[in-house]
Amino acid sequence: STKNSKTPPPSSRHAIIMRLLSTKSIIYASAIISATLTTTIAQDPLTNEQLTGYGLTLAEVDIFVSSESSNDFAGLPSSGETDQLWSDATAFEHGLSNRDTTDVPYKSFTYYPYLVCNSSPGKSGNERRDEIEATFRNTPGVNASHFYPSDSPYANNDNVTCGIMRARGGTMDKVYASNPNATDWLQVQPGLPSMKMVEGMVDAIQRAMDGEITVGVVSISEEESPNGNGYITRNILGVQNILCPGVQDFEVEDVPDEDILNAVKTFVIGNEGNYVKDSSFYHYRVYGGDGEVEVHTTRMSFWADSIQAVVGGDFGNEDGSNKCLDGIIGDKFEFDLEGDNLNVFSKISYEEMETLGGELGVMDAELEQCLWFMVMGLATNPLICSLEQQHRVQTLCPDGSSDLSTCEGAGATPEEPESSGVSLLSSRVFSLTRFIFPALYWII
Repeated sequence: STKNSKTPPPSSRHAIIMRLLSTKSIIYASAIISATLTTTIAQDPLTNEQLTGYGLTLAEVDIFVSSESSNDFAGLPSSGETDQLWSDATAFEHGLSNRDTTDVPYKSFTYYPYLVCNSSPGKSGNERRDEIEATFRNTPGVNASHFYPSDSPYANNDNVTCGIMRARGGTMDKVYASNPNATDWLQVQPGLPSMKMVEGMVDAIQRAMDGEITVGVVSISEEESPNGNGYITRNILGVQNILCPGVQDFEVEDVPDEDILNAVKTFVIGNEGNYVKDSSFYHYRVYGGDGEVEVHTTRMSFWADSIQAVVGGDFGNEDGSNKCLDGIIGDKFEFDLEGDNLNVFSKISYEEMETLGGELGVMDAELEQCLWFMVMGLATNPLICSLEQQHRVQTLCPDGSSDLSTCEGAGATPEEPESSGVSLLSSRVFSLTRFIFPALYWII
């Protein structure tokens, strides 16, 4: 079912067009794009705020994408404040892609994901897709290695065709500046972190942390030792991430898995956590102002507080290391790549994690903040286009430890059971199309 659209800012004439599209009242109103604006675009570089006007509103994203966006931006007194907050977040993301990129840990980080839509009337999905790529390809200063459209089929209907593209910083500005007529049909929305998270993901992980979702003991092995102890089989909660287009074949070369894994892990735990902090609109909004309290939501404070706890000294050791970045994420989480799925799972059991927290002097609440920092670090990473919680089956010793070679008093070591690889939300149809952000479901 289609959700009710919120009224976009009146100053965004393009947002009005997209609202009409999203409600199936297709009015191709290119006439309302003024000649004055078109002339300005052709002559002058676009500001981040101007680029935001050619994106999607939160209400439109809610129609197209089942994600955490509505939850992250919920709770403000008026729809106008919500729409402005969304616009500010979108402008911030445009700013990230256009900022100085000389100090990034990996060149591929200068490319950012976008949801790109073509609403040209009377054209097929393939024709619209070709029009998008031709427009980018024929833009002066933009070459084939500056943008990577998704290889998967673009989802589309009679009125609009959309897909994922990862593009180099500054590319969108050049496209609009050199193709003023594209404002009639081309909509480009940066992939905000909330758009990448499958709807319900945050709640599911929190419930698992609170013990409300069974990710604990699944079974006791039938093959028991002489003293009656058997192996424990558990579901371990983790995060599955889908890589964006062009990550694995960056600049027409196959990128080794190890390079991708190191790049993602470095982004999360490197630079004392500041890669994540500096890429987070939420942290900027809550902690980065000039002393005045900027409008933000409760969920944004939740994310920002987790980031601040990690980078602000709460996890610091006397030797300069960080208990969260080094002792927990860096040492106790495994990053592995299977196809375009980048999986992040704990190497140790929950019991061992609690013990580790005690050894590090980390309280349970702080441990949760560390884990939320990791989730947001993955969501802000420009190499990643989708996140969802996953569970993996793990066999443990009878005492709950994870090193099966050291089990005492147990029978023969059992074969590691196969993980189902199924999301906790796998019943949702949209998980089948998670390669296009968490999901895109189209108005037919």
